[in-house]
Amino acid sequence: MHPFAQHALQQTRRYFFGQSAAGIGTAALASVLNPNLLSANTPVKTSFGELPSLHHSPAAKRVIWLFMADAPSQLDLYDYKPKLADFFDKDLPESVRNGQRITTMTSGQTRLPCAPSIFKFAQHG
Repeated sequence: MHPFAQHALQQTRRYFFGQSAAGIGTAALASVLNPNLLSANTPVKTSFGELPSLHHSPAAKRVIWLFMADAPSQLDLYDYKPKLADFFDKDLPESVRNGQRITTMTSGQTRLPCAPSIFKFAQHG
């Protein structure tokens, strides 16, 4: 059996909690036997340097964080691209790629066709 497949099979809930308990038990035993070994007697720092004050009051109420390996698609941005319909099923122009592979998912593809949204664009707001 492949080592990665074997590891995935071993990661059951019971196995996970069994391994976690061993680590927590070790930490608990160390704190009971000699609490001074776990931490040094260092003074607590109350100041970590002065940050410059802002020149205006913050106005943001909420932040949406998108963590992606690549840029979000036009479908996620709600960005209307009327020319993209003209490129339907045509290969992605070389001027866009500049010789680079787009993603690892497309490395095995023989061609990179353009695909616009399947929905009709309607502006709201």
